[in-house]
Amino acid sequence: MLFEYKNHKIFAFSDTHGMHHKLEIPENIDILICAGDGIQGFSEKEFPHFLRWYASIPAKLRLFVAGNHEIFFDLYPQRAKSFIPPEITLLENQEIEFDGIRFCSVVARPYLKNEVKIPENVDFLITHAPIKGILDDDIGCPNLRTLVTESAPKYHIFGHIHRQGLQQWQGEKTIFCNVSYFNHLQNTYNQYLTKNVSNFFQK
Repeated sequence: MLFEYKNHKIFAFSDTHGMHHKLEIPENIDILICAGDGIQGFSEKEFPHFLRWYASIPAKLRLFVAGNHEIFFDLYPQRAKSFIPPEITLLENQEIEFDGIRFCSVVARPYLKNEVKIPENVDFLITHAPIKGILDDDIGCPNLRTLVTESAPKYHIFGHIHRQGLQQWQGEKTIFCNVSYFNHLQNTYNQYLTKNVSNFFQK
């Protein structure tokens, strides 16, 4: 999902689940955001392959927030963090500023387990999971909803719920963006297979 914000082109995505090579990323992107679930399974063995691909995409900043398929960030966080190359910035319950844009993350894989606070005036809050009640198929996180309501970031970037992927919802103070690409990539791949099988039998 593409954003034009403060003279920067920002592209956010999640839930590629091993199909990241099929993701079409626009040219001349300044900032990349991955909101988790880049891999298909739950094994760390897939993770380095995804990271090499992600690090190779031209951008000034590449942010990564782990999803529930990157469960090893909960099981052995220090080892998991050691996989992250210098070209990628891992966000885990922290805030960074880049050229006047404030990014913040809290761990919600898929639920917010600890009481956390985020600062005011955040431009992009990034989590893997949605809040309760918005683009979430009614299984979002209630605690995260309270946090977002209180802090009112300009954008809340998340994924996890595939059926609601690539949709936005305009709240009173926050724009909510489900950047899951799973269904889009799967449908694109199925269309490709159908077309090529059809062409094969027509020859």
